Amino acid sequence: MSSIRLSMVTIIAYVAIVCSATAADNVPSVVGTWSLTGLSYRILETGEVVRPFGDNVHGLIQYSPGGHMVVFIQKKNPPMPSDTDYSDESRVRIHKEIIGAYAGTYSVDGNRVTHHIIVGWRPDWVGHDQVRYADMQGNVLTIETAPLVSLLTGKQSVATLTFLRVE
Repeated sequence: MSSIRLSMVTIIAYVAIVCSATAADNVPSVVGTWSLTGLSYRILETGEVVRPFGDNVHGLIQYSPGGHMVVFIQKKNPPMPSDTDYSDESRVRIHKEIIGAYAGTYSVDGNRVTHHIIVGWRPDWVGHDQVRYADMQGNVLTIETAPLVSLLTGKQSVATLTFLRVE
C-alpha cells in the first residue's frame, strides 16, 4: 500500500514540476536592463494622451534575477551646475530634471509587476508598493502604471513607459 502511495506522490510531484515549468516558460521575463524609448501620460478624466517631455527623456530600469530592481528617469541633457560644490540652488534645478528614481525589490504575478520601494526620490513612496502592468513584445517592454496623481497636472493619470532591452 505504501509503495502505491509513494508512486502517486512521485507522479503528482512530477506533473506539478512539469506544469509549473511550462507555465513559467510562457510568461516573458522582465529580468534584464531596459533603456527608455518613450513616456506618455493618459489623463483619466479626459482620455487625453500627453507627452510633456517629448523625446527629451532618458532612463533605465533594471530587474535582477534575484528580485531587486532600480529605475532612474530624467530629462535628457540636464543643465550642468555652474559651481562644483552644488549649491542648494543647483541641487533644486538638478532635482527638477528627475522624472523618477527609486530602487527596491519586485514581485511578478502574471503581467502585474509590483515594485516594493526601499529608497527613492519621492519620500512618500518609500516603504510602499507601486503597481505596474507589463507587456513584452520581443525586445520591447511596455509598462503602464496603476492610476496615480500626476505631479505635472495634479490629475489622475496612467503613465506608459516603453523600453528596449539592453541586456
